[in-house]
Amino acid sequence: MKTINIGIVAHVDAGKTTTTENLLYYSGAIKTVGKVDLGNTQTDSMELERERGITIKSSAISFVWNNVKVNIIDTPGHVDFVSEVERSLSVLDGAILVVSAVEGIQSQTRILFNTLKALKIPTIIFINKLDRTGSDYNKVFKEIKKTMCNKVVRLQKVYNEGSKDVHLNNLSEINTVNDDIIDVLSDLDDVFLEEYVNGIEHDKKEIQKKLSFYSKKGSLYTVLCGSASIGIGVENLLDGICSYLPLANEDCSSDLSGIVFKIERTSTNEKKVYVRLFGGKISVRDKIKVPNKDIVEKVKKINVPENGKFIEASSIEAGDIGILYGLTNFQIGDVIGASNDRIKNISITKPTLKTTISAVNKEENGDLFKALISLTEEDPMLELGMNDSDKEIYVNLFGEVQMEILSSILDEFYGIKVEFSNIQTIYKETPKSVGTSVMYMQEGLNLFWATVGLKIEPAKRGEGLKYISNVSVGSLPKSFQNAIEEAVIKTSKQGLFGWEVTDMKVTLTCGEFSSPVSTPADFRDVTPMVFMEALYEAKTDLLEPLHEFELRIPQKVLSKAIWDLEVMRATFDNPIIVEDEFLIKGLIPVENSKDYKLKIASYTEGKGMFLTKFFGYKEVPFELAKTRQKTTYDPLNKKEYLLHKLNAIRD
Repeated sequence: MKTINIGIVAHVDAGKTTTTENLLYYSGAIKTVGKVDLGNTQTDSMELERERGITIKSSAISFVWNNVKVNIIDTPGHVDFVSEVERSLSVLDGAILVVSAVEGIQSQTRILFNTLKALKIPTIIFINKLDRTGSDYNKVFKEIKKTMCNKVVRLQKVYNEGSKDVHLNNLSEINTVNDDIIDVLSDLDDVFLEEYVNGIEHDKKEIQKKLSFYSKKGSLYTVLCGSASIGIGVENLLDGICSYLPLANEDCSSDLSGIVFKIERTSTNEKKVYVRLFGGKISVRDKIKVPNKDIVEKVKKINVPENGKFIEASSIEAGDIGILYGLTNFQIGDVIGASNDRIKNISITKPTLKTTISAVNKEENGDLFKALISLTEEDPMLELGMNDSDKEIYVNLFGEVQMEILSSILDEFYGIKVEFSNIQTIYKETPKSVGTSVMYMQEGLNLFWATVGLKIEPAKRGEGLKYISNVSVGSLPKSFQNAIEEAVIKTSKQGLFGWEVTDMKVTLTCGEFSSPVSTPADFRDVTPMVFMEALYEAKTDLLEPLHEFELRIPQKVLSKAIWDLEVMRATFDNPIIVEDEFLIKGLIPVENSKDYKLKIASYTEGKGMFLTKFFGYKEVPFELAKTRQKTTYDPLNKKEYLLHKLNAIRD
């Protein structure tokens, strides 16, 4: 049986989970349709998801249609859970983008579509909720064509829209070539254009073949429609998945290649590792190497999705997804076996807020930290940390809705009530120039049996931290070198201004040990002092997070919008007239534009649209530099740092 892995993505309230539920029902995978309002859907299994009627965690489920196994991944729609969407996109063969026929294109719809387009993930656009009062299929289609992509083709006509009597033609009833199809195929296919100009008529089968070919390549986007909640258009969508999205490329005989895209825990705290295989096969009792670690783990059990549920299986083959048990050291994003050019490297966004979190009952802070460690395994974007001096805990987040959900999860699953404080935008630092430092064992303030020398130099923007060792393993054992690298990564989290240091190259220039007294702990303890000394010599620039933005406004408010953008220190291109609106694109600091969506809605009477997407970091003017209080003992203050270390050793 052929397999296809698809994602269902949408803005909040477009009807994504309802669409998933009805695909399962009409394919025969489930016997009754669950309702979001009743909290009994297959994919929203968390109590919180059912209470709020939103998807928080991505979930996988499967059905069979036309002898094709379809693995479906239902993803969150709210922008605060975009990291869940990001991880799901890395394993997809195709996608369905659900758009409401009533609300039309929303900001998150645009962000998701642009990401799917950039990654060349073939996509069907499904216009939903045609039975609702106020739905306007033609208007939404024009909006898609105008603001998202002009390579879109309508395959259905809608009758009695906006009522429960709504109906539409089946995909098999495409007897005429409409203008959408002619325009798009003429752009993509020179042979089709020549034949059309010469008056040669194309039969229905040939048109379908061309639409299928270009849709599977991601060159055009078919638009289907319906009302999932009452089952209208669902069977057409099932046919469309098999006709217009590409099947998984299966090669069980090739080298093993897969990726971990999700991690969960069972009620007994057993780790569930979700994988997508691109090549090869994994069977129960197979041994798999943990990336970048000298550890091999045995697969104890395998579950695979089949007809609405997960069942136990003896193996998982290329093209499929499954859950592996027994892999305790694997993390999200880990590659299993060999890398593969079909593994997509995705980054939609990064958290731009850092906040302190504490238990209302201060005695529960230890339990809170343990609970958060488990949650960061499921969502690495949380990035947990603790202040050494007063043991305050802090996490990185996307927004206030995620904050509310995190609070509810901690209360419901761990019995810990929490409060948040000190919410800050996340800045970063980068070296200005080159800095070097060496500390020799048992000399000066170095009380440890370890010699470490480091060189720090700037790297290109967006490169992150690159660590290199110029010291051979023959002269400094691997365990000591690993301890140095770990300490460099840990110390880089707080630079001269208190922010994480990035876009730099750190080179280990020298390292010595004394046998048998030296231990990895000696190297772990001395490295932070060497790193900070080299960084102090290099000095750092402060970097602020930027959003890429797109602003659409009525023409009469252009001067107001430009004034606002200049006050917020945005950089932007000249406004472009698009029909009766102005379109402005550019970059804007996250800190200055937090509440601008509400402001835009207010002064444009809801007609303006402000779309943002994480872009990256750039230098902040010196007078606007923001510092952050250090949460660990600063290794630059060697005496205080050493006193802390000696006390820790004594304790």
